Amino acid sequence: MIVTRIPLGRGLQMRFGSVEFFKVLIKTVLAILFFVPLIIAVIFGVFLVKKNNELNSVQQENLVLIGEKAGTANDFYEIFSKSGVSYEELVALMNKNKNLDAEGLYKLMSELGLSDADIIAAAAAKRTVNAESFYGIMTKNGITDKDLMLSVLKRHGGNADGFYELLKQCGLSDAEIAELISKGSSKPPEGNSSDGNSSGNSGGEPTSEPNSAGEDSPYAAIHPDMQVTVPANYVREQGTIYMTFDDGPSQNTYSILYILRQQNIKATFFVVPNRSEECARTLKAIAAEGHSIGVHSASHKYEKIYASVEAYLEDFYEAWDIIRDATGVSTPIFRFPGGSKNDYDEATRDAIIKEMTRRGFRFYDWNVESGDIGGADWSQMYNSIPTDIKSKYRSVVLMHDTSYNAVLVLEDVIKVLKGEGYKFDKINDDTMPIQFIGPFS
Repeated sequence: MIVTRIPLGRGLQMRFGSVEFFKVLIKTVLAILFFVPLIIAVIFGVFLVKKNNELNSVQQENLVLIGEKAGTANDFYEIFSKSGVSYEELVALMNKNKNLDAEGLYKLMSELGLSDADIIAAAAAKRTVNAESFYGIMTKNGITDKDLMLSVLKRHGGNADGFYELLKQCGLSDAEIAELISKGSSKPPEGNSSDGNSSGNSGGEPTSEPNSAGEDSPYAAIHPDMQVTVPANYVREQGTIYMTFDDGPSQNTYSILYILRQQNIKATFFVVPNRSEECARTLKAIAAEGHSIGVHSASHKYEKIYASVEAYLEDFYEAWDIIRDATGVSTPIFRFPGGSKNDYDEATRDAIIKEMTRRGFRFYDWNVESGDIGGADWSQMYNSIPTDIKSKYRSVVLMHDTSYNAVLVLEDVIKVLKGEGYKFDKINDDTMPIQFIGPFS
């Protein structure tokens, strides 16, 4: 029989399969199992430390650049993006160093992708927001004064005494509470609909007593019949889109009406009418289709209509009276040419808004602009309109009756928005306005 012998050093030998052999084998295996992972860990540790030092070096270099190259917010954001600093770390750093006010911090957090709900939750948890900015975020989120007050009351006894005690605990004096209540009661009334549907009508039927306040107005004698009814409450419908068309009637009006009819939606036309029979027929057609009609102006000449309050009232009355004669509707809604804040009305707009509000009229600006009047083509509008709508609680879309590109894209945009679950409505008597400047701004 052949015997295999393993040299053990110093003249010692061990047979294969012997007890000594297995002892040595076990010790060898254990040594391998212990030392190999240790060696690997050491190698990776050295590698990671090296990479971390390189990253820190890059971050420090980029942070040094901030003082030299971060001339704008975009530059600042780009440097931080490259440095590897997270959004949360950036916001925390800003907040810690108090380099931003509440408005700036809110804007930064919004741009970083945080929703209003996330911001409210963080602010409430850390008490880093004051009452005014918190209220602003809540109302922007669609929470009405009534909802907010009822929520507070529910947690503090559900009565006026509990609310008063809460305000006192916040450090408000009796005088400040009285001023707050007085200031709040002077705002236009707000309402909310649980199903998000407007309960108003566009036929000019009264929903409350006519607005007769301020009869001592210096403009009260100018067309005193030009008064409309103010609704008891206003509603703001989440996820609702109001398609609006300015500057008509035009040769495109019937094409727009056809598309709206095919898609079974209602819209709003802010018109620049004249006393021709053709215009009267078109206005009647718009009304017969169930759409809302509002005044845009009679002349659309900025220099003329914004020259004075009297000039504006005369121009407005002409358009309002044409609509009334053609349709029987004393429309309570209108849109300023150029919007409520433009380059022509700065000297007169406050007085005009005050007088038109006294008479019960409501004006509507917009928060989604199609760009059709500026030459936007089908592709640009098809992409921009749905994108802009996504960021809005509700959307008033500005389009123009006179734009052929608007006609071309209208049906396609409506189909996309319907597919995303949005609903459409016309501006009703009680639809809460969206305004650049004014009582609802």
